[in-house]
Amino acid sequence: RFGTSDVAPRASPSARRSCFRGLRVLAVAMLAPGAAAVAVAGSYPATVHVVGRTHPRENSDIFGEYTFAGVYDGRPAYCQRRASSAIRYASACRRWVIDRHGLRDSDICVAYADDLCGAAHPAHIDLIWNIWEAQARSHVRDAAVAVLDAPAAVSLVGQIVPGMAGVDGAMSCQFDLSGLHHGRAAYRQRAGDMVLRFHGPEGRWLLSTAGDMGNLCFAFAQGPAAAHPACGDMVWHFWDSQRQTFFPDPTAKVLCCPRLVHVIGRAANAENARINGTYHLAAAQHGRPVYVQPGTMKIMWFSGKSQRWLIDCDGPSEPSLAGRVYQWLSGDAFSASERCSAYADAKGAMHPGVRSLEWRVWEARLGRHELDASVRATTAPLAVQLCGRLPTEENADICGEYLIAGTHDGYPAYLMSGTRLAIRYWSSCSKWVIDREGMPNHSRTVAYMDDPGGAEYPPESGLWHVFESSRGCHLPDPNIALIVPRSAPTTVQAIAVPAAHGAAPFEPKRHLAGLAYDAGKRMRLDHGAVGGARFVSLGA
Repeated sequence: RFGTSDVAPRASPSARRSCFRGLRVLAVAMLAPGAAAVAVAGSYPATVHVVGRTHPRENSDIFGEYTFAGVYDGRPAYCQRRASSAIRYASACRRWVIDRHGLRDSDICVAYADDLCGAAHPAHIDLIWNIWEAQARSHVRDAAVAVLDAPAAVSLVGQIVPGMAGVDGAMSCQFDLSGLHHGRAAYRQRAGDMVLRFHGPEGRWLLSTAGDMGNLCFAFAQGPAAAHPACGDMVWHFWDSQRQTFFPDPTAKVLCCPRLVHVIGRAANAENARINGTYHLAAAQHGRPVYVQPGTMKIMWFSGKSQRWLIDCDGPSEPSLAGRVYQWLSGDAFSASERCSAYADAKGAMHPGVRSLEWRVWEARLGRHELDASVRATTAPLAVQLCGRLPTEENADICGEYLIAGTHDGYPAYLMSGTRLAIRYWSSCSKWVIDREGMPNHSRTVAYMDDPGGAEYPPESGLWHVFESSRGCHLPDPNIALIVPRSAPTTVQAIAVPAAHGAAPFEPKRHLAGLAYDAGKRMRLDHGAVGGARFVSLGA
């Protein structure tokens, strides 16, 4: 309780997982006593991150990403993406609180910060958080803990420094949000020892090794007002060991974008199917990323003139890809021509790996670019693994590894090798489903997970429901989890796309023993009461 030693007990991971779906639904009904939730688009950060503690420290499970869930008690509220915790405002005591039991009217919390600065949202750097510690039997001040309005990952492109590797000299390296340094977001290199951190005394962002202290660094950028290193158009200066001084590099940028983008969905027998594949971050132009497909002449870039993302299959060629990318971007090909193999209206997207972008592909027989609803540029993993269903239980065979195989209904779709088992999104009912018949347009499914937010790809958190013939309905199985295996491929080599929904998606020479599956394993989700045995149908 606020100001006392009492605190709610920690819920087990399985309990948090099983109750999360219900709490997200309650977020609308319980945001304010006697009032409906009010979502004020653009007024508050869409996501915030709680940083400062890692496993195995006590209460480290409350740390991570939170998404905007409406307005509670006059201030924005946020729900944890992968668990049940929520951040809300308690006006009675003028405190921001983190409650591991979601959005509710309670004086019990796992963490709080006194609102002495009138913060409009919890991601205010002047808020000092107090975290419950069982040994002290009280909330203990922890200055390292903060709620940040900063991206979960950023990418540095345009320059090589010791300890970093790039694509043909055009360095691109991803950094993950790791904590707080001098009151700003700090990032650590993924699978590396480099960090991006803020140095308060000089108002500079530094690129250094994790062990460097003070202003020791490989590179710096002046940015005293920047909340994170991808803010604004900062100029980075890199150390030149021969000249023993720092020199500006206008090509080096820190961007809020992924290092890899996969283009999928164009049928193999269609014109310009070569747009499919994995594109690597290689440069920056006008504050936007430029991607190339190594070993080819393919390039993906942003046109400020038309406000479009373009894919050109006849862009710069190797060798010396880095130099050719910049030469190509600064030459006539960039300024005078926007000829391309495919394009998508940007709609404000800062990078092309956004599922909602609709791509138009050039078709010579028509003399124009035509919309291909199956084509998507995505950051989805190329493989996911479903696990946790007990071998003795019905439909245990749905567990296994699924590989990306194109798109369905505008979302990435996955298939289990050697079977017709598919994971796909059914947008009309906001569910990820597992289908034994591949990707046809029907409502028969063996398992599903609710996802009203329409995640870019199957989320790693969520409650799966599996069909049980003994009950004649889908029942929740909290043991099932979806993960991205460490051995998952990172590059799209070849994508087999079904010619039509319902067609065998791959391995045409490999036939199943028969299609007469047990009816109990592919039942229709019928209309019925939520909380009872049945749910809304997945379609007609």
